[in-house]
Amino acid sequence: MNKASPHLVIEGVVTDQTGPYSVSLSMTGDYFEPSLYFPTVSGALVILTNDIGIRDTLKELLNGIYESSKLQGTSGRTYSMAVVTGGKEYDATSFMPAKTVIDSLYSLPRRALDGDKGYDIYVMFKDPPELGNYYRINAQSSSLIPSDSIDGKRYRLFTDKLTNGNEMAVRIRAGRNVNAGDTITIDLLSIDKAAYDYFNTLSNILSSDRSPTSLSPANPITNISGGALGYFAAYTIDSKKIVLH
Repeated sequence: MNKASPHLVIEGVVTDQTGPYSVSLSMTGDYFEPSLYFPTVSGALVILTNDIGIRDTLKELLNGIYESSKLQGTSGRTYSMAVVTGGKEYDATSFMPAKTVIDSLYSLPRRALDGDKGYDIYVMFKDPPELGNYYRINAQSSSLIPSDSIDGKRYRLFTDKLTNGNEMAVRIRAGRNVNAGDTITIDLLSIDKAAYDYFNTLSNILSSDRSPTSLSPANPITNISGGALGYFAAYTIDSKKIVLH
């Protein structure tokens, strides 16, 4: 029986919100001996830079968690990440798109045919006129832990391939997980194509049967060179809240 050797997993993010920004390093386990424990990777050299020459060497605050100290995310700029560990270097770049803002939020109570109560939450925003915009929407409830589970959907991803320049109306169907009085926070992330491809393939893998005969790829598409798994993404965030009535 073949055994899959461990791989380095890198998850790095830069946003237009005030830093610090973090990069996390861990190792995968054996595919044939799955575990919820992923060993962290300490002692790595992690550097973030932008396209105007600002360089930030991250400090390891917790095991495997590295944080920036001086870099500030700004839309329209390209960010690069370099990680050196175990005698190998891993690199990635990501462009931070212009921010798309949420125009409005509203909710409507509904009752399913089986009598189950719930809400439809609508997120309205205007897609820019230029083609090639990608989005991820996170929906969180004040009464739920973990977050982003009001309808059991982990990834809400959108592209303007068929709706370029249009007013977008995204419906989130929230069922028995939310109640009147809950505060719902919606985050609209403007991401680049590399981040979209990563989360899209990850979503497809998680929704497949993950059997040995599955046609899904073994790992999601990554923008990190050197054989690491994971992603590096620079994106903007616009947030709005609504209270359910």
